[in-house]
Amino acid sequence: MEFRHLRYFLAVADALHFTKAAERLPVSQPALSAQIKQLEQEVGVPLFDRVGRSVQLTRAGSIFREHARRALREMELAQVAIAEEEGLQRGTLTVGVVQTVNAYLIPEIVGRFSTLHPLVSLKLDELSGPDIEAGVKNGSLGVAIGFVPVVSDRIESQPLFEEDLVLIASPRHRLAGRRHLSLSALGQESLILLPNMFCTRRLLDECFEQAGVQPKIIVEMNSIEGILATVRRSNLSTVLPRLSLGLARNRTLRAITLKNPTPRRGIGLLWKRGGYRSGAAKALTDQVRAVVGEHWRS
Repeated sequence: MEFRHLRYFLAVADALHFTKAAERLPVSQPALSAQIKQLEQEVGVPLFDRVGRSVQLTRAGSIFREHARRALREMELAQVAIAEEEGLQRGTLTVGVVQTVNAYLIPEIVGRFSTLHPLVSLKLDELSGPDIEAGVKNGSLGVAIGFVPVVSDRIESQPLFEEDLVLIASPRHRLAGRRHLSLSALGQESLILLPNMFCTRRLLDECFEQAGVQPKIIVEMNSIEGILATVRRSNLSTVLPRLSLGLARNRTLRAITLKNPTPRRGIGLLWKRGGYRSGAAKALTDQVRAVVGEHWRS
C-alpha cells in the first residue's frame, strides 16, 4: 500500500464517482479503477459498492476513509516539520476565517505575513463558525480566526477582541443622525440581514427575542458586501458587526450603537488542542495579534 493509493481512494470517496475523481486528480479513469482494485486487494474487503457509474462507500470503506485521512494528514505534518528546519523557506498553511474578519482584517495580516515569509503559501478559507470548528478539530485547518468561546473542548482558543453589532444605514436614512438606539426601536424598521445559517444572525435573533422584538426582515443576503451595497442605495438598514465597515470606518455609511441589549460577539484564534502547531501557524498568529493590537480596542 502506498500513499498514492490513499489519495486516490479519498478522491473517489469524496466524489463518489470514478470519472469525476479521475478528472480532479488528474489521472485516467482506467488507471484510477486499477489502483482502487489494488487497494481493495491489499485491504482484503471491498471499499466501494459499484452502482452503475456512481459508487457508495461500504461500511469498511467508511472506516478506512477516516484512517486514510489521518495517515495523509500525518504525512503532511511531517513535511511541514521538515520545512520548519529550513526556517519557513517553504510549506503551506490553511487558515479558516469568519466572513467579516476575512474581508476587513485579513488583507493587512496577509500582506505583512507574505512580506516576511514570501515562500510560505497561505490558503484562506472563509467559513461559518461551525465549519471552522470542524476544520480545526479534523486538522484540515492549521489555525483559524473564529468565534469565542468555542463549543468543542477539543479546541484551544485565545480571545482577540469583542465587537458590537450595530445598526448600519445610509446618511439619508431617518435614523442616520442617532448615536444610540434601543434594540426594541427596530421593531418597525425594514431590515436586510444575513440568513440564520450565520452565527451572527442567530446571535441577533436571540437579542431580538430578549428585547421582545419581531424584526421586519425585507431581504436576506449571504454576502456582507452585497448587504452594504444595498444599504447604500436604499432605505433599508442592517445589523452587522462594526468591523463590517472596515478598519478605517466606511464614511459612506452610518453606524448606530444598539442597546438593551447590545448584541456582542467575541473573536479569537483557534487551534486543535494538543495538535502540532507549525512555525508558519505561529508566525501568522503573531501577525494577527500585531494587527489587532494596532487597530482594535476591546
